[in-house]
Amino acid sequence: MSRVAGFTTTIPVEVLFASGATPCDLNNVFVTHPDPIHYVARAEKDGFPKNMCNWIKGLYGVVRESAIDTVITVMEGDCSNTRALAEILSYRGVRIVPFSFPFDRERESLAREIDKLMHTFGVDPTMLASVDAGLRAVRESLALIDRMTWEDRVVTGEENHLWQLRASDMEGDYEQYGKAAKGFIEEARHRGPIRGIPLGYVGVPPINPDLYAFVEGLGCHVIYNEVQRQFSLPFSSDDIIERYRLYTYPYGIFARLTDIRQEIDRRGIRGVIHYVQAFCYRVVEDIILKETLGVPVITIEGDLPKPLDTRTKLRLEAFIEMLKERADGDD
Repeated sequence: MSRVAGFTTTIPVEVLFASGATPCDLNNVFVTHPDPIHYVARAEKDGFPKNMCNWIKGLYGVVRESAIDTVITVMEGDCSNTRALAEILSYRGVRIVPFSFPFDRERESLAREIDKLMHTFGVDPTMLASVDAGLRAVRESLALIDRMTWEDRVVTGEENHLWQLRASDMEGDYEQYGKAAKGFIEEARHRGPIRGIPLGYVGVPPINPDLYAFVEGLGCHVIYNEVQRQFSLPFSSDDIIERYRLYTYPYGIFARLTDIRQEIDRRGIRGVIHYVQAFCYRVVEDIILKETLGVPVITIEGDLPKPLDTRTKLRLEAFIEMLKERADGDD
């Protein structure tokens, strides 16, 4: 049985697969659990403060209640609280493997980080190449699912969200994940098109499990999930270093803006939902997004992993009604 290696956000998962380890994105375990709040409660029981990001508390709870004894923590290019999480997990006896995405996107710095990760997990270039082709084939299927969302309009926003979100670890088995993706594609080909105002979703994946169903129930269709799409690495490069250099999420708002604006134009998006997590520094990026995207933007904030509250639902209803009025005016 292979050992499990957890991680705090998307990392070069090719290295873990090549090493024989089973990759596990702690975020996915947290948010897809039937009772994710109990992970938060576990962290608070161990002393985490109330006024701290519940995602970080959730990740801590997942590790503490699992058999995961090795965690790759992304120290640069993700959550500003990851360093503190790494320290407390190390204190609890968990092996911590640091990884960083260089803020300036400098190729040599990123290459050194990937080389260190390969050395830590005992992977050489030949081993890496042995899994790389298989992973790229899975990502091609995920890119097709994305195109079927916005071109064919036969995939829901939530389905798009989940397939790309889970691409970060491919549920620990990329071959089975690839087979499941192909099966989904064949099933979706026989659907009729989804009607509704085309929306984009930007920001980290939502902690609220009902967001997509609620929005699409109001006559919209989320055809672009920004960060989730990045998790699937929708790039054609055969070079692993370039692949993770093109990946926008770790490199700040300006790296992301180019991709967001391009996809808004390409997909004909009429409005954008910007999600931010409570107590996250990324909320400041909202100022730039609203001033540069060129389409209406609504910002919603999530805290605990539970359904949308009444206030957020009312705000989304008003936003979507405004988009419908604008669409009617354009006809």
